[in-house]
Amino acid sequence: MAYWWVSQNQTHRQERDGGYLWAPKSGANGVVFQHWSNMTRVRPGDVIFSYAKQSIGAIGVAASAAYDAPQPDEFEGAWHGDGWRVDVIYRAVFPAVPISTFVDDLIPHLPDRNSPITKQKKGVQGYLFAVPPKAGQLICDQVAVVAPVEQIVADTLQQAVPDETTREALVKARVGQGRWRRDLLRHWSGQCAVTGLEIEALLRASHIKPWRDADNRERLDVLNGFILGPAYDVAFDAGLISFENDGSIMISPRLPANQLLAAGVSDSAKVQALVDDHRFYLAHHRQSVFVTT
Repeated sequence: MAYWWVSQNQTHRQERDGGYLWAPKSGANGVVFQHWSNMTRVRPGDVIFSYAKQSIGAIGVAASAAYDAPQPDEFEGAWHGDGWRVDVIYRAVFPAVPISTFVDDLIPHLPDRNSPITKQKKGVQGYLFAVPPKAGQLICDQVAVVAPVEQIVADTLQQAVPDETTREALVKARVGQGRWRRDLLRHWSGQCAVTGLEIEALLRASHIKPWRDADNRERLDVLNGFILGPAYDVAFDAGLISFENDGSIMISPRLPANQLLAAGVSDSAKVQALVDDHRFYLAHHRQSVFVTT
């Protein structure tokens, strides 16, 4: 799953009410702009932050990939020619969340180029911008009380994934249930990957690359998961711990040494039996989830 920022100042009402994104394929002189061609990179399940009037006023989840479509009639000739359309399920954020309330925290997580906001806190002229995972998660946190983003994603999958068996497996994997959990327990021999805890009622099925960042294949990949005891599961999910490629634990500065015992975490803990696919997913966790400051 990817995160996208769409600046819809002129068309936010039409697009939210109509359930779509739309952008022309090129400008009047044939120039192709990245903020339009980004439409071709959107995939079902991606999260879209709808920005207008200097606020996030809606959260959307893509229900389709981009497809060829003429300019919507309700745009009244604002652009010319054919374009790309993405079907989107929106949920209004009310009251809308002003960017000014968290822009100082957001800017350090945005890219230096092709960002929707400059370092000087000014909006960039453009339409659709890719948002890095940490920035996406921060925005999700800001609007979570109004629009629970992960639930919107799960609801959208119910509509966007046509195969019933795959859809059911994805929804259950989201909460660590179903076949994915059973396969994960089998892979880790019914034990916590760190401590060896064997009491199944206490074990948690935990995605390494989080559900919110993963595509549908990764969400069901047994190698994108650990079986963990409660303390390690919560700390790993919160980014307070991660693991090196050799399995050695990494501890965030947010989890001070004098709190390790109380938290149930050991500074000598280690995940055993890692394979290369685990290491691939751990690289994402270290970069996008693990808290380093």
